[in-house]
Parts: sequence; C-alpha cells; structure tokens
Amino acid sequence: MRHCCEFDAFDIWYLKDCDDFTNRTLFIGECPICHKHVSLLYQKNINTNVILSIKKVGEASITFTKELIKHRLYSRNSINKMNLKPKPYGWRFGVNKEKFTKNGQSYVHQYAVDFYGNSEFIKKCN
Repeated sequence: MRHCCEFDAFDIWYLKDCDDFTNRTLFIGECPICHKHVSLLYQKNINTNVILSIKKVGEASITFTKELIKHRLYSRNSINKMNLKPKPYGWRFGVNKEKFTKNGQSYVHQYAVDFYGNSEFIKKCN
C-alpha cells in the first residue's frame, strides 16, 4: 500500500462477489508517517474483466470499511488466529522445573512441551 510511503497492510479482507464485481479484496492499513487509515479495494468487473481499485484515506477510509463489513467472508487475521494451537501437538517432550516454597522446601512442576514453544502443565510432584 502507498500513502506517504510504501507500507504493508495490517489486515486483508476477502469480500463476497456482488452483481457487477468478483475477486474483491480489501487491504486495510495505517500510514506510518501521518498515522491516517488507508483502505484499498481491488475488484474485477465481470462484464469487462477490468480490475478496478478504490483508495480511501482518513475518515472516508473508516466509513468505507464499516460499509464493507457485511460483505466480508473472512480475513487474513482470522485465518492466522485459527492456525495457533495453545496446547502441544506433534512430538512432545517433558520438562521438569524445580521450585521452592518460602520455607525452603522444594517441589517439581512437570510440563509437556513441543518444538513450537507450546507448553502444558501436567502435574506437581513433591
């Protein structure tokens, strides 16, 4: 995306096809220099096969984005959130962490950890 400088969109919405347009994609971002909201809509005309782009900046961008919420099928951020797994999966290994109470007694917490950095508490041993 481009406004005062070149920057990447922080979210991409994939929109439903309408009567005249198909392959509709909305790029949403914020200019790092002037901090204005920027929206860029790409859509392909069904009749003429011409790709049309509409760019909105500032308050117009915010209202334009709000109007297109009802046409959104999914977004890049929602897909990225679905790929996150909070619990370990695949190859797992055990990690034992020794902890101490205030009076100096020790106990061990056992965790299951995978190679992606996800961990899960298993049990406390005395």
